[in-house]
Parts: sequence; C-alpha cells; structure tokens
Amino acid sequence: MAKLISLGQYTYYARWFIASVFGKKRPLVNTMIINFECNLKCKHCSIHGNASNLPDVKRLSYADAVEEMKLGFEKGARILFFEGGEPTMWKDGDRTVSDLVEAGKGIGYFVTGYTTNGTNVIFTNSDVISVSLDGPKEVHDKIRCSDGVYDMLMANLEKVDHPNIFANMTIMKENKDLLRETVDIVSKSDKIHGIMLNFLTPPPFESMLTLDEKKEIVRQAIALKKEGAPILNSGKALKEMLIEDYGETCADWVSMFVLPDRSHHYGCPMRGTESCKKCGFDAVREYSLITRGNVQAIMQMSKRFAFSSD
Repeated sequence: MAKLISLGQYTYYARWFIASVFGKKRPLVNTMIINFECNLKCKHCSIHGNASNLPDVKRLSYADAVEEMKLGFEKGARILFFEGGEPTMWKDGDRTVSDLVEAGKGIGYFVTGYTTNGTNVIFTNSDVISVSLDGPKEVHDKIRCSDGVYDMLMANLEKVDHPNIFANMTIMKENKDLLRETVDIVSKSDKIHGIMLNFLTPPPFESMLTLDEKKEIVRQAIALKKEGAPILNSGKALKEMLIEDYGETCADWVSMFVLPDRSHHYGCPMRGTESCKKCGFDAVREYSLITRGNVQAIMQMSKRFAFSSD
C-alpha cells in the first residue's frame, strides 16, 4: 500500500508541475497561521513586531481550521503546515495541534508539519517538525529574549524520537559569526536531522545583514555542504538568497496562507511591503526553483517535505 500511495503522490506532483508550466498556478502548500499566541517575544518575530496591526481574532477554532484545510485541499494543496505564534499552544477545548494534524491526514494531505520554538510539548504525529535554533545556548536565548529557552528545547527533544525534525536558523547581526557552531550542534544531535538557513526578513531592520555579510554566510554554507554538513538548503537557493528583492522571481503562489480570522492570502502576505523587498526566506527560493524545474531543489526538498513518512 505504501508503494501505491507513493506512486499516487509522484503522479500528483508531476501533473501539478506540468500544469504550472502551462500557466495553471495552483497552490501546493497550505500554510495555516492557527494562532498568534506565543510564550516568547523573539527579537525577529513578525507576529510580535506587528502585534498592534494583527486581526482581533487570535486563533482558529477546530471546526474553522478543518474547513480551511478542506478548502486548501480542493484548491490543490497537498502539503499542510501549521504556524503561529506558537502552534503547540493552540487549543480548542481538549483538541491540540495534534488533532489538526490527524484531521489533515484524514482529508488526504500527503505531508503535515508544524514549526515550534520547542519549549512546549513536541507532538510527533506530523510528518515534519521544524524547531527554531538560532545559535549556541547564550546567543539563542538572547535572540529569543528569555533565559533557559535553549535548554528547554534540547530537553524536550530528548523526550521524542522522530525521523524528520529539522532546525530553522534565522541569520542576523546577533548570530552571523556562529554558523559553523550552530551547524555543529545539529551535526552532533541524534534528534535534529538537518538545518535550514534563512536570513532575517525585517523588522527589525537594524539586525539585518549587509549584502557583503550575506555573501560571506553563503560562501560558508556552500563550503559546509561540501564538507557533508546537514544543511538542507539547495546550493542554488543559497546563491539566490543574495537576491534581496525577490518579488519578480518569487513563486509565492505555491503557498496559500490562512490567518486566524480566516482571511486568505493566495501568495505571500508580505508581498509588496518593505519586508518583501528584504526577504530572507529560503523557502520562497526553493519554491521558485522547483517551478523552474531545478533538479537539485526538487530532489533536496522532496526528500524532506513532499512525501509522507508513513
């Protein structure tokens, strides 16, 4: 049965890609911001930084979330990611993000996942788990604006066993000299199975790297990949992270977004803003490369994010 499911998934992705070549742009990823609540106030958090401009509704209900999952599936999405805030703080009665994951699987999504700061419970029934790691202990805690966050993350990881937990590192002024040390933490961990590198997408603008600093980070990252370091970014996407205003190249339509008030963005919610012009997200580079048929990006991303681990 697993082989039949994989064949069906391969076939769907092939059909989706061919359709996109001929101009039929359907989302592949349903990114659901299920809540704005968080137990941290990280320096670079866009939710915390824009708290006064957020919708009044702070979390999706379970019923609304399931309806939005179905709508996304009908539009073509087959990869489902839950974001926040801190998604593991989401609740509706006795239901948690774990129940949302099961609902997504039941609807038919090929892959489910969520992003977490790792200081709360880590639910292991999703296919992919992204944990935030912005450097060694002292720097990570400083960026996360709370002592003990690094230790809580590592202690919680020790409680779980999951084949597809990866780290997300946001590189900024505060940690730009700690790439190798951070990658080494992941290399030595038997709980974290790779690291994705991103540059800061402002605000805050004062923590942004200069283009020369970004070039040095990309040079280091490519060298580390050649050494066998578990950096998940494709090599081409790393180079395209040096294109700051990525608006003309960005295939943002690959991911649809749902906010807690059920407002929709078919494409990036930050399109056209100053943040967009200084975009540091690797994912949008990978999306764009995939739609352009880049084999390296397709192979590297599909191994982690396109197929169910079942």
